[in-house]
Amino acid sequence: MGKEIKQANIEKFMKLETDKQTRIINAAMKEFRYGYKKASTDMIVKEAGISKGLLFHYFGTKEQLCIFLINLASDLMQRDFFDMMNLGNRDILESFWQVALLQKVIANRHPFLYDFINGIYTHKANIPNVEITSLFGEKQQALLEVMYKQSDISLFRDDIDHKKAIVIINLTMDAVIDEEDIKAISAGGWDGDHYENFLENLKGYLDIFRLCFYKNQNE
Repeated sequence: MGKEIKQANIEKFMKLETDKQTRIINAAMKEFRYGYKKASTDMIVKEAGISKGLLFHYFGTKEQLCIFLINLASDLMQRDFFDMMNLGNRDILESFWQVALLQKVIANRHPFLYDFINGIYTHKANIPNVEITSLFGEKQQALLEVMYKQSDISLFRDDIDHKKAIVIINLTMDAVIDEEDIKAISAGGWDGDHYENFLENLKGYLDIFRLCFYKNQNE
């Protein structure tokens, strides 16, 4: 993982059966989504159905558990966005859609992952190793740079500035995601229904961009 945790029992945790691992990870992400200080290990073990002694046996401290989750989230983004995504796609609008679908795949396995990431950003001042939160931003920026670099500008209409069009697309995507994050937080998290609504909303924006910025596909 990105920043090594000096705790031998992490290896034992990684050898647990997948279902038990996932249950503990999801319970911890659910609790840490409201910030490091507010997170209760009592609530984590209750949700995960394990003893507190076992939790600390694997992770040593609450701080190391949080670091483990941050590194895990970063690794998930690395694997699922870079290794699973078709980075050969030349249509930037299709790339945004593909990212959203991959996010849903990840969210199905770890339903509190994005709430956790948002919580880390929001409350990063209270996290002991705050510098490692930059991992998320670095991964996201690297992905966007690849998407923009490989985008096929010939898809855009000749009478518009494609660079400005891409800026508009990017700013709109950021605003849409921020709006959905706010809705998700007020609703208690990113559940399946909320993600379906997000995808429907996102598709509407992408359809408008395709109509306004792209050449007529029938030409």
